[in-house]
Formats: sequence, C-alpha cells, structure tokens
Amino acid sequence: MAEPTAPRKFELDEVMLAMDVVDTLRHRRSLVEQELQSEDRERELIEKLRKTYADQGLEVSDEVIARGVRAMREERFTYRPPGKGVKTTLAHMYVNRGRWAKVILILFAVLAALWVGNYFISVRPAERERTELARESGSLDALRAEALKEAREPGVADKIEALFANADSAAQAGNLGNLQTARQALQYVRDMLRQEYTIQIVSRPGTPSGVWRYPAESGTARNYYLIVEAMSAAGQRLKLPITSEEDGKVRTVSEWGLRVDRQVYEQVRRDKEDDGIVNRKNVGVKKRGYLSPEYSVSTTGAAITEW
Repeated sequence: MAEPTAPRKFELDEVMLAMDVVDTLRHRRSLVEQELQSEDRERELIEKLRKTYADQGLEVSDEVIARGVRAMREERFTYRPPGKGVKTTLAHMYVNRGRWAKVILILFAVLAALWVGNYFISVRPAERERTELARESGSLDALRAEALKEAREPGVADKIEALFANADSAAQAGNLGNLQTARQALQYVRDMLRQEYTIQIVSRPGTPSGVWRYPAESGTARNYYLIVEAMSAAGQRLKLPITSEEDGKVRTVSEWGLRVDRQVYEQVRRDKEDDGIVNRKNVGVKKRGYLSPEYSVSTTGAAITEW
C-alpha cells in the first residue's frame, strides 16, 4: 500500500513572490484586463510575467506566478476596509483612545472651569441674595406689629403702614436694596417710638449754650439757636440723628443747635450771665410712643449740627 503524500509546505519566499506577482498585476491593470479574459490566455499572461521578472534578473517558477494570478483573480491579497457600523466605530475609538482621552480631558477641564466661574459669578451671589431676602422679609410683619403697638402720636400709624408697604413691595419684587432701606426705616421708627428723653440746654464751662448765624439768603437777619442735648431718665447722654437745615444732611450727634426766637435766646443768655450756668435747662421732652418732642419754648424744631 502506497504511503499518503504529505501536504506540501510553501516556503515564505514563495508566498512573498506570489504577493509580489499580485502587486505587479495590480500596477499593470491594463495587462490584467487583457489577459485574464479567459483560461486560454492565462498561460500567455504567465509567460509575460516570467519575462518581466527575467528582465529584472529574477527567476520565478511558473507555479509561483500561477499562484499569484489565482490570488489576483480571487482578490486574496486585496485589503477590504470594514463596513461602517457600531463595531467599526468602537474599534476606531479604541485605536485612537489616546487622542480621544486628551480631547475629553480638555473638554472636561473647560466645562469644569465654566461651571466654577458660573457658580461664583452667578449662582452663589443669587443664593446669597435669596437668603438675605428671606431673612429681611421674614421679620417685616413682627416689626410692623411692634411699631404699631408703640405708636401714640396721631399720623404715626399711617407712616408705619406706608413703610411696611414699601418694604413688602420690595420683597415681592426681589429687590434686596430697596427692601433693606425700607426695613431700616421701619425699624428706626419703632426704635424712636420706644425712646424717652429730655431735651436740655447745654450748660458746661467752655461750651456755648447758644449761637446765632446769618442765614445764606440774608446778610443782615440772624437765626438764633440754643445748643441742646438729649438725656435719658437714667441720666445717660444720647446720640440722635439730626437733620441740619443748612445743608439737609443727617448726622448722629450728642449736641445740636435748636432754632428758637430771639426772645428765648436772650432769656437763656441772661440766665447764664447771672452765675455762669443755665438754671432752666429743660426745653422739651420726648415721650414714648411719639416721634416728635414736645417743646416748652417757642421753636420751629429746625436744627443745625455744626457751628
């Protein structure tokens, strides 16, 4: 019994030569189109290829050339790009993962910077403003009720309601600045209504008890003022916000000039000249529940804060 013939092993050189044959055929497309029309002309093509290699000083067997021709015919060594699809896309992304990682990292850094900037420029200030709005508006009702409870002077309740309405409107509109201003005014009225003090003429050595001034609109007529201060029931000297009639500015002072008639001014001047002190110092009283003091001398209530 004859032994089976072992399958032939092709050497690497033969495979490389076959691939070279395919490459030669691919670059000589016109030759292939003419000679591969039929099996009969394949031999002529092999002969021409043998001559081509011989011209180059290469000896290639007919078997290798025939193998290359068949491979060309079957497109064995032709690269076919994979079709488009999810797998292909994922494969490309994996191959280019290094480049994509850099792009994603840069994009993430840009987005993070934008988020942080937006948070500190817009979000955080807005949150802080909402918190302030809630805090400021949360006590408006209680503040209004406290002020109304203290009010005794006619017309003060209407003023309190007007201030509350302004504050509430600002809160509803989300206007923090206007809300704070209106709330402070309402709180000021409440605090002033709770105060009690006596207005006295200042009578201390080295301190004037009265002054006179020429008003801006006249160079001959004089305005007369008594220098006064506010004293609590406990004898504490108070600081009060006083509006100057000369420039309209409000200053918190412990002494101010109260405008009076010339006759009152002269009485105080003579009183002090007698023994160096003012014996009848009290000129007004501020009662709890009232914003305006009650004066015991003739005065318009106008004042100055500098002299």
